[in-house]
Amino acid sequence: MGYALGIWTQRGAPVRRVCVAAAACAALPDIDVLFSPFVAHRAITHSLTFAVVIALLATGMLFPGIKWREGRRRVALVLGIAMLSHSTLDALSHYSYGIEFFAPFSAQRYRFLWTPLGDPEGRLSHQLLQEALVVLLPALVAVAVGLRVKRAR
Repeated sequence: MGYALGIWTQRGAPVRRVCVAAAACAALPDIDVLFSPFVAHRAITHSLTFAVVIALLATGMLFPGIKWREGRRRVALVLGIAMLSHSTLDALSHYSYGIEFFAPFSAQRYRFLWTPLGDPEGRLSHQLLQEALVVLLPALVAVAVGLRVKRAR
């Protein structure tokens, strides 16, 4: 989803650097699994606070200089939205306790009322197929259409 967001949110032809950074930011919230059991899964790294802080840091580090001055705010917004897309999609799953969107200020976990992701019987193969159909396929279509539309302009 991050790469697609990078394509669709840029003015003019998409810059690969923004698209790759957005894709990396979209995957970054799951870094918490590397620090288990010290950091809870779908807690601080899936929060609004983490998205804002990391988006600002990544923008400052990856897009420095005068060349990016005009578009830096837009890039930061894209990276933040890419990170939040991950958390939002996780909130659509019924196989977790929810997402701590407001960590570190609240440990309350949230899920959407509609949770289409996840196999009720816990079969990994079904879950992966479901996520491929609900998340990956639409993201690939969004990338392909975005590239086609941007090139046509």
